[in-house]
Amino acid sequence: MSARCRLLLAVSLLGVASVALAQDLPENMPKRKPGLWEMQSTGMGGQPQVMKLCLDESTDRDMYKMGAQMSGHVCSKFNVSVQGSTVVSEAVCRVDGPSGPINLTTHSETRFDGNTSYQTQGHMTYDPPVMGRSEMAMNSSGRWVGECPAGQKPGDMVMPNGTTMNIKDMQRH
Repeated sequence: MSARCRLLLAVSLLGVASVALAQDLPENMPKRKPGLWEMQSTGMGGQPQVMKLCLDESTDRDMYKMGAQMSGHVCSKFNVSVQGSTVVSEAVCRVDGPSGPINLTTHSETRFDGNTSYQTQGHMTYDPPVMGRSEMAMNSSGRWVGECPAGQKPGDMVMPNGTTMNIKDMQRH
């Protein structure tokens, strides 16, 4: 994966999935239904990006833990609260970019509809700008689409270009 793709993935994961980046997750954090999830995000300056993730309870929990480990290394502030079916998060982080450190400030609100879908609206600011942008609004949604296909294991994520990577393998690197 190219450095630009890794940076975009890291920035989008921090921004869109910032729900998972809390040091101490609330006890009432929503859980997603095990199976195949289709996730769509917009705001990266192009067409909507669609990814599919095979998820089980362990992988969902591990993704939260991975986020917590990431936030501990790169975020000086992280607040997350669960208000009914909505998770609100704010973060101030410093991530390594190809040209040096990037200060990233995020605010997102994720509304869950039971355990089978969610919608996230987020706003990020960058200093210095990333790829010519100093701020970005991002929207994402996820929906449970059924059982994982044969041959897919929990943690397998099919990227927009068709490449498959495993979230659990990323934790080991």
